[in-house]
Amino acid sequence: MSTPDTYSYPRYLAAKKTVDARALNTYVWRRFLDRLAARGEALRVLEVGGGVGATAERLIAALESRAVAEVAYTLVDLTEENLQAAASALHSWANERGYAVTGRGLQQEWHSEALSVSLRLVHADLHNVTTDAPCDALIGQAVFDLLDVPAALEALRPSVHADGLWYLPIHFDGVTAFEPRMDGALDATIARLYHESMGDGVHSGRRLLTQLPAAGADIVAAGGSDWVVHPTADGYPGAEDYFLHHILHFVETELTGHPALSDEALAEWSEMRHQQVERGVLVYVAHQLDVLAV
Repeated sequence: MSTPDTYSYPRYLAAKKTVDARALNTYVWRRFLDRLAARGEALRVLEVGGGVGATAERLIAALESRAVAEVAYTLVDLTEENLQAAASALHSWANERGYAVTGRGLQQEWHSEALSVSLRLVHADLHNVTTDAPCDALIGQAVFDLLDVPAALEALRPSVHADGLWYLPIHFDGVTAFEPRMDGALDATIARLYHESMGDGVHSGRRLLTQLPAAGADIVAAGGSDWVVHPTADGYPGAEDYFLHHILHFVETELTGHPALSDEALAEWSEMRHQQVERGVLVYVAHQLDVLAV
């Protein structure tokens, strides 16, 4: 593909499904599934920052083979565009998977021999989330690195059972790398300034390991979940070329006009990196952590 003229966040979220699927820490994921399924046949799950529904798909597919009969799944996102994309994507996914689906919008019911799902999509800030009853698990993928974590945990605590699970995967932890190297000094400067633009979120992964216990939760499992995107003989998998273009767009947006970096140098660096994506040679690595607590 050529460099996009415009960027769409829902399209970025859809493009990174395959990136996340490779990255998720399987040990942490299995511990989460085991703990969640052991809570009973009827489960309540709350996902904040649910995006376009990729995590909902992954979890529901996994629960179909477990001793679970019903799932009440609430997906919360701050962006209406994401919710509409999630509603459409999840409706199509459930149909393709063989569920009898009623409802097309923000309220859907899915039924199959394996599992019944009540899906509710909510447009809200996570600090204002309300639920009919406390949930068995709260999921927040790649969202707490954008927040004041202690305040977010305090706001969400009433929505989670006292012994409920907190599954928080894909949280950034301080490493961004692009290969092949161009200008080593410029590469290092761009990475440093990009990390500085994230504030405390730059090490959110490791800080969850202390912030969750400080909020009264016990760490059950944690592990690395690095994004590693590289070309194969057939090019980039799925839509990962668009994902890379969008990552470069994030860097450009954050650093354009930065007093420690000339816009000309940034533009030249960005253009070369976009060209590397188009030629199928750019490699991208970001270090992240998955954390499970109770």
